[in-house]
Amino acid sequence: MQEFILTGIGYGLLLSVMIGPAFFILLETSITKGVRAALMFDLGVLLSDLLYLGIAYMFFNQVTALMESDRSYLLRVVGGVLFAVIGTIYIKKKKPTFTKKQLEETSRLSAGNYFMVLLKGFTFNAVNPGVLFYWLTLMSILPEAPHELGLDRSQAIFSYIGVILITFFSIDILKIIGEKKLRQVLTPK
Repeated sequence: MQEFILTGIGYGLLLSVMIGPAFFILLETSITKGVRAALMFDLGVLLSDLLYLGIAYMFFNQVTALMESDRSYLLRVVGGVLFAVIGTIYIKKKKPTFTKKQLEETSRLSAGNYFMVLLKGFTFNAVNPGVLFYWLTLMSILPEAPHELGLDRSQAIFSYIGVILITFFSIDILKIIGEKKLRQVLTPK
């Protein structure tokens, strides 16, 4: 049981330390707009992750049903080729660069309009195809739940994902608090 929980915490830590555009927007939001706005942005990211998790879960269940059929070898070959092509495209894709003007435009959003900050976090995370790929990959490598937990497959998946998301959100809260402390050290220059 400890291994099951520790593995979930490990994947949650991996998700929370991935440095991408959302990390920098979270940092910028926390410094310029405050803790509440950063929490709303992070909640938007979390809601987007939940949407992608639902999609990944339904997709995974459909694929599992197909894998039990007689033509599963064909599905494995096609799926492997598809993931290899998507991975190659993702690796070779030029990473976006942000100009100073673009970064300044993100700070125009009023900190008092928390719904817009939440929507910004949701949208920002939802347009990233890497998020869906992460959750699909995670669904395919889920460990079996320990027998002493007495959980069926879907309960084990939801428990495992819950541990991952709680870890992810907790680490993000610590980042936001740390960024608040960083704001005191920074100067406008």
